[in-house]
Amino acid sequence: MVKQVISAIIGLGGMFACMFVPLSWFRRLARVLALIVVGLLVWVLIVGVAKHGNRAWLSLGPVQFQPSELAKVALILVLAELLAARPWVMDTWRDLATGPYLYMGIALLLVVFEGDLGTTIVMGLATILFLAVAGARFRFWGITLLVGLLISVLLIVTSSHRIKRFAGWIHPWDTSLASSWQPRNSLIAVGSGGIFGRGFCKSRQKWFYLPAAHNDYIMGTISEEWGFVFTLAFIFLPYMFVLFRGLTIAHHAPDAFSALVAIGCIVMISIQALINMSVAVNLLPCTGVPLPFISYGGSNLLFCLLGIGILLNIYRNGGTEKTVHAVTKPRPLLTPRI
Repeated sequence: MVKQVISAIIGLGGMFACMFVPLSWFRRLARVLALIVVGLLVWVLIVGVAKHGNRAWLSLGPVQFQPSELAKVALILVLAELLAARPWVMDTWRDLATGPYLYMGIALLLVVFEGDLGTTIVMGLATILFLAVAGARFRFWGITLLVGLLISVLLIVTSSHRIKRFAGWIHPWDTSLASSWQPRNSLIAVGSGGIFGRGFCKSRQKWFYLPAAHNDYIMGTISEEWGFVFTLAFIFLPYMFVLFRGLTIAHHAPDAFSALVAIGCIVMISIQALINMSVAVNLLPCTGVPLPFISYGGSNLLFCLLGIGILLNIYRNGGTEKTVHAVTKPRPLLTPRI
C-alpha cells in the first residue's frame, strides 16, 4: 500500500506538471524521449530484473520500474509528431514501413524480447487503431492487424508456457489442467458477486484462490465484492466517460499534433482496460495487462497519470494555444478512410 501511495503521489505530481508544460515541448522532445526509451529497453535486456518469467524491470536502488510503460508514452508522442509533420507517410506501404511501422517495430521487438507479450499486444493494437483513426486507409491497417494476429499466434505456439495458458483459457473447468486455475477462479469470483456483490472487503476468492487478485485479476475481486450493478456503475461507465471525453478533447485540439496525442493516450488506456476486463470474464487468455488506475503497480499508474496530464493540457489549450509547429490537418481526424 505504501509503494502504491508513493507512486500515486509521484504520478499526480507528474500529471499536474504535464498539464502546464507548453504543448510545443512535447513535440520537440518526442524523438529524444524515443531514443532514451530504446536505450532503456536495451538496457533492461542486459541487467533487468526478472519476474514471473519476464525480464521487464529496471532496479534503481529500492525503486523498480518498467521501461515498457514509458515506451507507451514515447510511442504515442513520436508517432503523433511524425504524422502531424508528414501525413503522407500513411498513403503507401513504403512510407509506412520507413515511418510509423519502423518506430512501432523497434519498440515491439524489444518488448517481445523481454517476454512481455501482453504489453506487446497493447502497444501493437493501440498503434494500429491510432493509424486507423488518424486517417490511414483500411487496406493498410486492416492487413497490419491480420499480420499482427498471425505473429501473436506464432509466439503462442512456439512457447510451451503460452500453449498451456491458452489451453487453460479454452477449458477453464478442466481441473486436470494447472493453467485453468486462473480463469476458473476468476469466473467463480465474478459469478459469486451476483447482482449486488458480497460486500466491500468480503471477497472469498482472493484468499489463496484467485491469483494476482491485486493486479491482473483485480477485476474479479471487484466484481465479487461489488456485484454487477456497482461494477458497471463505478468501473465500466467511468472508463467509457474517460474515452468519450478523450475523443472530445482530440476533436477540439488546437492542431494536428495535439489531436493525435490525445487519440493515442485515450486509445492506449482504453485498450488496457478492455483487455483486463475481458480476461476477468475469460473472453481472453491471461496476458498480464493491468487495469489502469486500479491495479497494483507503480509504473503503469505513473504513466497512465502522465497520459491524463497530457490530455488535460490539450483540453486547457484547446482552441487557444497555437504551437510553433502547428500544421493544417491533412484530413478530418476521427474519420478513417476506406
